[in-house]
Amino acid sequence: MGEDWKHVMVPSVGLSGGIIVLWNSGFADFSLINSTSQCIIGDLSINGKEKWRVASIYGSKDLIKRRELWEVLEMYSVVEYPMVIGGDFNCLTSMEDKRGGRMFHFSQGLKEMEAFITNNDYHEVGFLGPRFTWCNNKIGGARILERLDRCFLNSKAMNFSTNLVLRHLARISSDHSPILLHMISNVAPLKRSLKFEDIWASYQASFYVIKKEWNKNYSGNPSQILNSKFRRSLKSLFYWSKAKLRDLNLLKDCLMEEINKIQILESDKGWLTDEECWVLKAKTDELNSTLARLNGWWKQRAKSKWLADGDGNTRFYHSFANGRRSSNRIIKIKNEEGTVVEDSNQIEEVIWHFFKSKWKKRICNTDGWPKPGMVLSNEDKGMLSRDFSVEEIEAVIHHLGRNIALGSDGINYTFIKSY
Repeated sequence: MGEDWKHVMVPSVGLSGGIIVLWNSGFADFSLINSTSQCIIGDLSINGKEKWRVASIYGSKDLIKRRELWEVLEMYSVVEYPMVIGGDFNCLTSMEDKRGGRMFHFSQGLKEMEAFITNNDYHEVGFLGPRFTWCNNKIGGARILERLDRCFLNSKAMNFSTNLVLRHLARISSDHSPILLHMISNVAPLKRSLKFEDIWASYQASFYVIKKEWNKNYSGNPSQILNSKFRRSLKSLFYWSKAKLRDLNLLKDCLMEEINKIQILESDKGWLTDEECWVLKAKTDELNSTLARLNGWWKQRAKSKWLADGDGNTRFYHSFANGRRSSNRIIKIKNEEGTVVEDSNQIEEVIWHFFKSKWKKRICNTDGWPKPGMVLSNEDKGMLSRDFSVEEIEAVIHHLGRNIALGSDGINYTFIKSY
């Protein structure tokens, strides 16, 4: 181990082994807050900027003693910054996490663990590697496999990064698999395509941007012209928003500060002038508009259509939106030979080959199928071949939702219905 690495070890009284926390002193600084026979809790400062609270767990097998663990963790749980708790909990949460030995049952220890996780807003991280993290190393029918080692994060940590990956490493010198959480990924971010933001339509100036682009002359057939107008309009809206629009979170903070100053002035003087009253009203209206736009911004990412439109911009939307983004990531996939690959280039190649094979031309046997002329009447044939009317297209668009059917060009139905 190099000189840059430091560690702290707390022996686990009454348990086999201990808990070790390792960190690179050139990259991070760890300050110990508390330690017991079942856990180590401390703050990890990364590059002097990011701060994580880390709890390394070695839960007791005894139900009564394990209650002390939940009490300590609840005491030091935080919501202001990311927190991760992980290690050997010595508690199963489902029958899928056990193979061999006695039958799984929903015990009191499991109920208490689930209550702690739910009450403190912790979420489990998906994993790579073998499912079971502990083995009694026996053979035959006496062999038992269990998933005792886990990792949980609070909502702040889940929102902090979408690249969190937990790996179950190989069991070598222990009956447990070490678990490794990658909190920072060195993978370069993918180039993102432009997408229409619903909140742009709430600004009157955006209509002039679209009108200017839409009135330009384009060459090609009607389909090519429409696609060109979509593409150029979206690009113009993007650069207009970068140049003219303020960051909504910063604008919200500034408005709240200005409103607070006017209200303090009112408290000190006991009254406000007519001009100051109008300024206060204008700032309050602008703040309400800003909060509504923030709400719409998160709703578009959460795509929570089953919620009422009146629901506010809460932490739920933030978690829901980031949860969707995390679930869209493919961190591993099996190829045709059954081998699991994790490299992003290899994953892309596996998916490409799968769909290339899936959609290739095939010879179909249509013997015994009815003739089309015997199924459809002349009236039906005429209905299928006639052109769509403008009224029909407008009716369909009018009844469609807004933030749906985002095309590869980045345009959704909010754009069409608004402009």
